[in-house]
Amino acid sequence: MNRSQVKAITFSVVIPTFRRLDALKDCLNGIKRMDEQPVQIVIVYRPIEDTETARWIDNESTRQPNWSLVPIGVPGQVAALNAGVGAATGDVVVVLDDDAVPRPDWISKILAHFENPLVGAAGGRDLMHIGGECITKPELSKVGHRDFWGNIIGQHHLVVGSAREVEVVKGCNWAIRRSAIGTLRFDERLPGHGAQPSNDYWYCLNLRRMGWKIILDPTAIVDHYPGWKPDYRADKWSYLKCRDWTASNSASRLAFASWHLKARYVLYSIFVGHRHCPGLFFLLHSLVRRPRSLFDQLAGGWTGFFIGWHLSKEFGLRPPGFAHAPPNRNLRLNPSSIDKREGLRNGGQTC
Repeated sequence: MNRSQVKAITFSVVIPTFRRLDALKDCLNGIKRMDEQPVQIVIVYRPIEDTETARWIDNESTRQPNWSLVPIGVPGQVAALNAGVGAATGDVVVVLDDDAVPRPDWISKILAHFENPLVGAAGGRDLMHIGGECITKPELSKVGHRDFWGNIIGQHHLVVGSAREVEVVKGCNWAIRRSAIGTLRFDERLPGHGAQPSNDYWYCLNLRRMGWKIILDPTAIVDHYPGWKPDYRADKWSYLKCRDWTASNSASRLAFASWHLKARYVLYSIFVGHRHCPGLFFLLHSLVRRPRSLFDQLAGGWTGFFIGWHLSKEFGLRPPGFAHAPPNRNLRLNPSSIDKREGLRNGGQTC
């Protein structure tokens, strides 16, 4: 497939939104400035709980012929994603958070990776803007993979370098080949209130399990302005937040894991752990840094761990649908075909 054919690929943009109208407007303006335009913009919203956004969308949609409005009454990002992806008609389904603003060349860089028929999904770097500051340091070269202990190395907002194959891209800015989806859905069993943690990783893992490649391109950039989230109270170390984060992460990471990877994950959780689920190391860390929330971290985190452990067995036996297999599972992605494309080596872009 040559470059002119890549440009002929149609794409839909799916934007789930809830009570962040100003952010949604910025996202839509960013889409208008992209160097390639979607055949469809799918806006998923909750008109009963978010009347301000609903009124604006209803009024504005009369002037936007490529908008598809998908009102839903079910809370949660997973429900919104399933509704939006199900309504998309393009060859490629682009998913953007409402607080992410794509740069003009973001979409052309993402679509270029779908030249390879084995690429099922591709995503970019989200430059985080927090408190008026753009976070660009420290620069990282290896993200989107599981480490020896079974933990996902995240920090996609700090990644630099050329495009490469990974295990997971960040759900705030990515694209999925629609023909790869099959019956696969975002998993509504994932615990969480609002943005269920790890829904993007679990989806990517199911794509990869069928033989699809996932590409991360650090030069495909969106500006990410994470704001108020309606899913948890302000205390990010609450019992509920720690429970849901740990349950979703444990369930998705252990579902298809070998017994020895499960053993390493358990050992890491006991002796090191995470801020949301402290092991011995983070127990001492939290005693110093956040002693008032330590009980919620321990109780919520370890409750979530055992919930996730049991969920992982169900996930492994009953995945959330099945992706279609790639056209030729014996093909292998040629890294040189990625690296030699114009601009892909310019990975150190900043704000």
